[in-house]
Amino acid sequence: MNGFCLFEAGKEKDLIKDNARTVNINGREIVTVDEFIHELARQLDFPDYYSSSLDSLEELLNDLSWLEETRFAIVVRNYSFFLCEEKNPARKTNLLGLLNDVAEQWDNVPNYPGEEDFRNKAAFNIYIERGANAAEELEKLNINYNEVK
Repeated sequence: MNGFCLFEAGKEKDLIKDNARTVNINGREIVTVDEFIHELARQLDFPDYYSSSLDSLEELLNDLSWLEETRFAIVVRNYSFFLCEEKNPARKTNLLGLLNDVAEQWDNVPNYPGEEDFRNKAAFNIYIERGANAAEELEKLNINYNEVK
């Protein structure tokens, strides 16, 4: 099942399969939504036509056809600092909702008739290092998550 997972610090190596394309995010360094989008673009080799909007991010995360992998993981360490300098709190909320939607869409291919002709199901997970507010924040946003022990 795709989606959000909370993990204990130091256990992330046990989570990710060898053939997964992994994006590593350090919450201490990625403190705004724009920084997060740019880091995803760098680590996932986004095509030149991407823009730094959430709409463009959703479109590209639902494509990823330029990559060979069929498993994708975003690992966020130091979550209590993640996006802490974002001036508009709604942007963080919208970003987390977008990531949740993308995970569900990958899990449910085909989402509409004919989609399976150009896109197969893929693993898409967001792993968040358990911290002081990680579970509470996801629960507040009605985002389901798994606990990884």
